[in-house]
Amino acid sequence: MINTFINSYKVSFAEGANHFVHFLRRIPLIGKHISEGIYRETKAKLILGIVKEVFSILFAIITKALYLASMVYLPASLIAKDEASVGPIFIHILFFLNFIIGPVIRDVLMDKTDKKGFLMIVLMREEPRNYYLSQIIFRNFKDFICFLLPIILIGLMGGVSPLKAITLLVELIAFRFIVEGIILLLWEKTKKVKGDCATGSIIIIGLLLAYAMPAVLGPINFQTVLFNGLFIIGVVALAIAAFAYMFKYNQYKKLSRIFINKENVFEVEATIKNLEFADVQINDKKMDTEDLKTNLFDKKTGYDYLNALFFHRHRRIMVKPMKNRLYIISAIFLITAVVLIFAPISNADKEEILAILPNSTPTFVFWMYVISTGERSCKAMFYNCDASLLRYAFYREPKVILSNFTLRIKKVLVLNLIPAVAICLALTGMFIICGGAHKLMSMVPLFLCIICLAAFFSIHHLFMYYVIQPYTAELTIKSPAFKIVSGIIYVLCWACLNIETSSYYFTLGVSAVTIIYMIVALIVTYKVAPKTFRLK
Repeated sequence: MINTFINSYKVSFAEGANHFVHFLRRIPLIGKHISEGIYRETKAKLILGIVKEVFSILFAIITKALYLASMVYLPASLIAKDEASVGPIFIHILFFLNFIIGPVIRDVLMDKTDKKGFLMIVLMREEPRNYYLSQIIFRNFKDFICFLLPIILIGLMGGVSPLKAITLLVELIAFRFIVEGIILLLWEKTKKVKGDCATGSIIIIGLLLAYAMPAVLGPINFQTVLFNGLFIIGVVALAIAAFAYMFKYNQYKKLSRIFINKENVFEVEATIKNLEFADVQINDKKMDTEDLKTNLFDKKTGYDYLNALFFHRHRRIMVKPMKNRLYIISAIFLITAVVLIFAPISNADKEEILAILPNSTPTFVFWMYVISTGERSCKAMFYNCDASLLRYAFYREPKVILSNFTLRIKKVLVLNLIPAVAICLALTGMFIICGGAHKLMSMVPLFLCIICLAAFFSIHHLFMYYVIQPYTAELTIKSPAFKIVSGIIYVLCWACLNIETSSYYFTLGVSAVTIIYMIVALIVTYKVAPKTFRLK
């Protein structure tokens, strides 16, 4: 088993080093200084592999911290009526998410997407029993290490002491071993595969119990159970018994033949790839004669005609997300209006709303980022148009690129400005209902900011598409620069939720950034896109 683990780790290490080299070679400015020969240099790859492992561990720790903060602590603090009740709700949510849902959806034994398992068992002929057991031990050990610091720190924020946090983590890992053992036992007795329906039901019920129960009925007091000495000993004993059963089990070869095979692994991978662009695929059966008309744009020529025809034929794909956002905005406004009119809300509370709304411009940076349809529009352009035309050199000429960029930006702007205007109208309605009709001018900076943000994100997504072009001919996203920039933009937008500043000055800043970004985008697109806007 130890040799299998070592071989598995060597394969993962080498694969990780190669991916890291590939990642570095695709980063602008840095990539051109890294030659392909580095794939053959053992010492250089060893160093890069170690660096990659360090980064992956740090990333895993940060990911666990973000998960605990956003999925456990934040909901607990929002549901809690006072600081004293944050701790019990924190533990309640953690129990259902990580003790119940987690072990079921992250089991090792029935994972049909285990590409490394296919590599080790099918291609390298490793013993299935040794592979499965080594993976169960290694994955849980790694999760224990990566969860340790985050659960202590986030636990302190939620009123859970470090000792209790470590106890929870030990029990969490023990539950994973127990669930793995139960899944194997059930499969051995019934030969029934864990179904998607059953898994989905566990996820839905678990989420309802995790979030809805403490909000409506109050949290279950798990502290008296989870921190009881006898319970801890019992859980650890059951985990040991479950592992002993898995250790003695001798039908892993049969199990691997069912779950780890070429059809399962690569079919799931192909499905994931197709899902990436599933939302922008046209259903030919739903196209009618109106969609196929070309005489609607007889007065247009060249790329103006091409884009007009494209947006007309794909208007369902482009317009549907915009309509969905309008429905959501309308529903939120109607619910809020009913509450403000009929609920027993005091005049003091309404005055507080009137004071908060005009100064909420930083908050809308994040929400305008969320509702922007720019990225989806770019995916639709690539999948339904550019993936074919980028094979021709004329389509990558600077003048052609700039022409398409300016024509498309107008369309994307309209699609994002309509929900922005709807938000402004909804806020106006709320302001008037609260009795602020005479103060509407104070909302003008907020409205201008929302419009500018809609324009900014429209420009940004199209700019990233032309300058980086992250999509490949195999319909995947393999651009590290795109992922890095997207991550930075998301973090900045999230950070704006905590900014407190004058609405007037913030709007000026957003307007200036939008105008400058537009000018820079046009110049850089003209200069850089002919080299980067290509089929990869």
